[in-house]
Amino acid sequence: MTNGEMLIERLRRIAEIVDDPPPSSDQAARAALASRRLDGELAELMMDSDLSQAALVRGPDGTDDGVRLLSFETSSVSVELQIEQQQGRLSLRGLVTGASGEAVVETAAESRTVPIDAEGWFVAGDLPRGAVRVRLPALDGTTVTTSWVSV
Repeated sequence: MTNGEMLIERLRRIAEIVDDPPPSSDQAARAALASRRLDGELAELMMDSDLSQAALVRGPDGTDDGVRLLSFETSSVSVELQIEQQQGRLSLRGLVTGASGEAVVETAAESRTVPIDAEGWFVAGDLPRGAVRVRLPALDGTTVTTSWVSV
């Protein structure tokens, strides 16, 4: 082992003891690596209830209702998402136009394929909290992917 390799190994051991990475770094790294599969069109975020004026309205106890609404678009596909927090897990409902078949709901921990029904709805429940995105086949054959959203 060279002096450089020994130094790197020693620094790695010190970092593990002194500065353990935060738990969110693993999740962020997995999400970033999953982005390398982006082989289609990225849908543009058009609306996020967390960023809108409506998000400033809170309930009487100072909390929001745990529901987040998002809207994504490409030139041929629109995706409306409702993400609800339920007992530490997530439930996602989606409505799409311009796509059919199956939607792939991805989190940093798992990937789940769910059918898109005849009206354009799909549902994925009991998802882990954290980053989530959706990939689906557009009617023209391209793959449309939403950006990662942290919940």
